[in-house]
Amino acid sequence: MIVAKPTWTADIQGLFSAPYWIPATERAAVAATWVGCMNAYEVFLEDPGSVKTWSQTIYQHLASRNMPLTTDPQQFWPIDALETFRQWVNQGWRLDADSPFDVAERIPPPTLPQPVQRVRQDIRALSPEQLNRYRARLDDVMHIGDPDSGAPWQRYAYIHTNWCLHYQEAFALWHRAYLLYLEALIDCPIPYWDWMAADASVDGSPQAGLPQAFLDETYVHPHTGEVRRNPLRYAAAKDGRSKVCARGDVDGVDCLYVQRNPLFYTQGEAFRIERTRLYGMSRIFQQQVVDALAFSTFSQPQGVPGYPWANITSFDPPQPDNLYPNRALNFDGLYEQPHDNYHGWIGGDMADNAYTAFDPVFCSYHANIDRMLEVWIRANPAAQYTTQCVLQPFAGREANSVNFTSADAWCYTTLGDMAQDSRHIGYDYGAPVAPQFGATKTCCQAHAASTGPWVVFDHVRCTHDTFLIDVFLNQPDASVHHVSADNPHYVGRFSRIGMGLVDDKGRCITQGVSRALNAARSAKALSLTPTDAAQLSLIVTHLDSGQVLAPDAYAPLPGFIAQLVWDDPRLTAAGPAPRAGCCSTSANTNAGEPT
Repeated sequence: MIVAKPTWTADIQGLFSAPYWIPATERAAVAATWVGCMNAYEVFLEDPGSVKTWSQTIYQHLASRNMPLTTDPQQFWPIDALETFRQWVNQGWRLDADSPFDVAERIPPPTLPQPVQRVRQDIRALSPEQLNRYRARLDDVMHIGDPDSGAPWQRYAYIHTNWCLHYQEAFALWHRAYLLYLEALIDCPIPYWDWMAADASVDGSPQAGLPQAFLDETYVHPHTGEVRRNPLRYAAAKDGRSKVCARGDVDGVDCLYVQRNPLFYTQGEAFRIERTRLYGMSRIFQQQVVDALAFSTFSQPQGVPGYPWANITSFDPPQPDNLYPNRALNFDGLYEQPHDNYHGWIGGDMADNAYTAFDPVFCSYHANIDRMLEVWIRANPAAQYTTQCVLQPFAGREANSVNFTSADAWCYTTLGDMAQDSRHIGYDYGAPVAPQFGATKTCCQAHAASTGPWVVFDHVRCTHDTFLIDVFLNQPDASVHHVSADNPHYVGRFSRIGMGLVDDKGRCITQGVSRALNAARSAKALSLTPTDAAQLSLIVTHLDSGQVLAPDAYAPLPGFIAQLVWDDPRLTAAGPAPRAGCCSTSANTNAGEPT
């Protein structure tokens, strides 16, 4: 609580020597660290005279959380302690109860947090009324069920088809701008689908599969009261024809609307085995997100000579590894991998880059992609970006408009506009309903999870079709039936989301990047060491047809050959060393209150 008439001896000294908000067993050690650190600046926290001299500067640094020099959030001063200290300064730095008052506003009241325009909530946390308002905005403003080429939803989704950026530094930040533009159109925050919930991989859990909001047949329009088809389920597909029907009509499928894996619409005993296997895969994807969050560098710079992806002009014969700058893994490179995996996991239109944005699940899915990106951004405030890279066709610092024809680069939204705390752009995230995957890991455990061995794919670049690459360790007879998170030989999945069209805009890199799967879980389960002989097996599936490709069929495709890499410094150099207080970085429960 705030002390109304604080004095040094009764109240202020203890804030420095025995901070009440820190566990009692740690107070003395923390206080000693503060004292020693500030002594180096000739600020003596045990001396009331020195604290008086530096009081305004001390308050400013404490209130802005520039001090203490720590990565442990529990060491930052709470508002009650700050206000008590401010009162002490403004009342004349009284030493004890007998000291006179000398009242003056030496430190003004603290600046209140800037309000954000929108808060993106967990879609499972929305009331029926809130959810129906979002649905109504998609209906009324975007005409989401209208397949006409002039319909707002078709025009919006085609921006992604024609302009999205992947396999480069701008990937996640281009999509951040894409969501902001939709929110500007509908004047409503996009609710996020929390696929990082701890029990999202458990069949029967309310967090497993797609949220019910995307499965409902109908909703009640909040203004007219009429019962309408649920726009989160019945959205017009690209040009009014789902990718599922690209080869012809499919029995039981209304090809006008977007489609997903039919297992999401089942429950109970029907298809339980298949559904359990499908949902179980998400646990591997979640771990991939945690692995990515452990890296402290964002990406290779965009546009630097020889970068972002390789300085190689020929791949025959194979070139040495030191020419692949992206082999030194980073957050961006690792994070795009589970992103792709979830797209393939949802299936249907979401599994093809040319069709994916027509499904409204894309928006809520990418809102959570952005939420976890925000966790990383807030945990790495000193990260560097290629700030002037333009994110066409978005315009303005908040990406609230588009421009398809201007040759003036300065008018477009830049990567730097998007690569900052979301609250600076005008939006924030509400707390998720469920506990988060990995939330109980310690800092050292989280760091250990990001170490090798790794299954590395080089030369990865765009493909026309979508493929699933399932990787096994020491299971030479592996088949699709062995794909299970419970199989110790199963390393994980590398989804290659096809572009769905010939790239005539130069958006796809030509040299290729390196991507990696963390094989630590399987190596530990199989008791493998770097000196052991290990065999990799791949099952490559063409997603549309379900055909499993033979090795000679997938070998010519770009980036489909894997190697197992142990203890390569390029694979771990970007990861941070364990440090005090970072335990929640990889599993922050609320991007709005990063820890």
